[in-house]
Amino acid sequence: MKRFKIQQAYLVFMLILSVFIIILPGCGGGGGGGGHWDELGTPPTVTSTDPADIATGVCVNKIVTATFSKAMDASTITAAGTFTVKETVTGNNKPGVVTYNATTKTATFTRTTNYTAGLSYTATITTAAKDTEGNALAANKVWSFTTGTTVCANPSPPGTDPASCAGPGPLDLGSAATFGVLAGTALTLTNPQVITGDVGSPSITPASGPSTLVGTMYDSSPASELTVISTAVTDMETAVGCAVARACDFNYAGATDFGGMTLAPGVHCVTGAMSVGSNLTLSTPGVYIFRSTGALTSAATITVAYGGSANVANSSVFWVSQGAASGVSIGATNTFLGTIMCSPCAAGATIGANTTLIPGRVLSSAAVTLNGTNQIDIP
Repeated sequence: MKRFKIQQAYLVFMLILSVFIIILPGCGGGGGGGGHWDELGTPPTVTSTDPADIATGVCVNKIVTATFSKAMDASTITAAGTFTVKETVTGNNKPGVVTYNATTKTATFTRTTNYTAGLSYTATITTAAKDTEGNALAANKVWSFTTGTTVCANPSPPGTDPASCAGPGPLDLGSAATFGVLAGTALTLTNPQVITGDVGSPSITPASGPSTLVGTMYDSSPASELTVISTAVTDMETAVGCAVARACDFNYAGATDFGGMTLAPGVHCVTGAMSVGSNLTLSTPGVYIFRSTGALTSAATITVAYGGSANVANSSVFWVSQGAASGVSIGATNTFLGTIMCSPCAAGATIGANTTLIPGRVLSSAAVTLNGTNQIDIP
């Protein structure tokens, strides 16, 4: 009898063990297999690209994209040198702005100027690209394409509203719209400050933030606030990509000073740096986008203002400094207006003492410095 009971217990044990062996692999959730647990430690891959490898007849204003298998660390995607497009034969870099859309897991390369017709280009995403768990691509992702002669009607980046991206309406800032000041790396300010709108940066000096804030301050405490900041920076960079994608209404060759001008709405495209050396008047209702491949600067004691029938209610202004030479330096005692966006903004963005941005914003992928007695009110 005792032996029978032992055998019976053994059979029950083996039966339970068999059930666990069958069920356990499915406990990772999400459609069989090990689910998330199987993904831990697994390198991400690029699942698709647009254009596809060896594609021909590609539009000369094509926005190049790559979609990943896993959620990626945006900072590794947008870092200089991670996602590049080069002329295949010469190896010359094509200037452009890189952004990452966390929702679609898609990296976007938006060229600063159109590609040359009939030329071969090679796109590369290096192993510097990592997922949110710190796993890098196992190898560089490389693909090539050859341009045709066509200009795409609407080359909007993925994850954006095509109508908003193509215009002629205001740029869609996404979650960045609530921020008066947004700095992707560090914010340094000298009080007093009066800011109407949210303020966000992983590092804020002083830690107490602006002396007067009508809005919410986001920093690294609690850590969940870093996600708010990262998402807003990504949304801002997507808006920069949209600004670059829009067709130019006015072209300026070389560094351009808008001081002393009275300008109409439209996309004002500057190849090089742009500046405001004296008063600038925006005279007609509409959307003004000033975009440059260099830095944005202004002289001291100047005014950027609406004139004629243009006003805050019927007009929007965007200043976009993008590319390797991007940076912002707004002079002291300015009466400035408009949303300032800078990406990747290696030189940072600085607002001079006693300068106001009403209405306006300062949004940077990198650092922002406010030099004191500033007032910034979001539209």
